[in-house]
Amino acid sequence: MKIEGLENILTLFSVFHDGVIGHCTKENSILQFNVEIQYLTERINSSYKAFRVTLYGVKELSFTTWPNDSDAESETFTDIVAIFTPELEILSCEIENNSFKIACNQPLPNFGYCGGFLKLIVNSVVVKDEAGKEYSIEELCSLSNDYWGEWANKNKA
Repeated sequence: MKIEGLENILTLFSVFHDGVIGHCTKENSILQFNVEIQYLTERINSSYKAFRVTLYGVKELSFTTWPNDSDAESETFTDIVAIFTPELEILSCEIENNSFKIACNQPLPNFGYCGGFLKLIVNSVVVKDEAGKEYSIEELCSLSNDYWGEWANKNKA
C-alpha cells in the first residue's frame, strides 16, 4: 500500500513527529529506516516500538546541520552513514521545490550540532509495523489523531 503524492508524504512526516529515525540502509534509490515512535506503535500492539519505512525514488538526499556554536559554519552531509549517525528525531516537515525538508533534532553533544534539515526527493513510501502489516496514510492519521485526542482530553486544565 504505497503512500504517494507530496501532500500525503508531507502528512506522513507530520504523523511521525517526535519519531526517531534509525537503522538506515540505502540501495540505489530505495531508502529504508525504522521510525521509533512507541506512542503510536503501542496502539497497534503494546510490544511494538517502531515502524519500518521504505522510501522509493529517493534523490538529492542531504543533511545540513545546525551547529551548536553560533559562529560555526553549517555542514552538509550526503553520505548515508554521516547523515544517520547519530539517530535523528523528526520535528516537522515542509515541501520546498518539490522536495521534503524535514527539521530534525539531534540531542547528542559530541557531534557539534543539535539538529538540522534532512532534505530529499521521494516518489512514494511504504510503512509497515513490526509484523509486516502495511498502513495507508489514512490509517496512520487515524492512529495519530486518536492518540492526540486522548492526550488532549487527559491534559485538560
